[in-house]
Amino acid sequence: MKEKHKEIWDLALIYQDARDDKGHAEIVTYYATKLSNIEGLNDDVVIPSAILHDIGWSQLSKKERFSIFDKGNDLNEILQVRLRHQDEGVKLAKIILSKVNYDSSLVDEILEVISQHDTRKFFISKNEAAMRDADKLWRFSKIGFWDDVRHSKITQSEYCEILKSKMEMSNFLYFDSSKKIAMDELEKRKSEVR
Repeated sequence: MKEKHKEIWDLALIYQDARDDKGHAEIVTYYATKLSNIEGLNDDVVIPSAILHDIGWSQLSKKERFSIFDKGNDLNEILQVRLRHQDEGVKLAKIILSKVNYDSSLVDEILEVISQHDTRKFFISKNEAAMRDADKLWRFSKIGFWDDVRHSKITQSEYCEILKSKMEMSNFLYFDSSKKIAMDELEKRKSEVR
């Protein structure tokens, strides 16, 4: 990890994994780094976006943070919580990037990625796509998969089917490399279920 990225990581650490999803930031950053390398992207946008994308959850109440897992909640309420975590994330990210004197020509793009990483219906750039794909790949990772099963209170087999159907949706994952990683990880999760 580049020194500037490490500085960002260190400042963001106290805000990470606020939804009882220990390792989320680290795993998303791992996948973002991998995709950035495979696709030849600007890691000075992709990596900080990955590190900072979910720090806004730390500013919401515990009830709000976990409301997105409750199937009985109103979709509009869930959307409002997602929007709020993105807005709070932008505020914190702006402070952190300022503290490390991050390249000002990159800050606006990073903040734009964070601002709608969970709610935007389309992709605005390949850098943004890499961060969002990395965030979705969390669900396929061993830790993310079992975390989501625990939070959503569904069976492992059911979650495998949900992930498989998500992969078939257009605009779920942007890069073919992301789809390959997801498929490889899903096969591993299926073998763990057996």
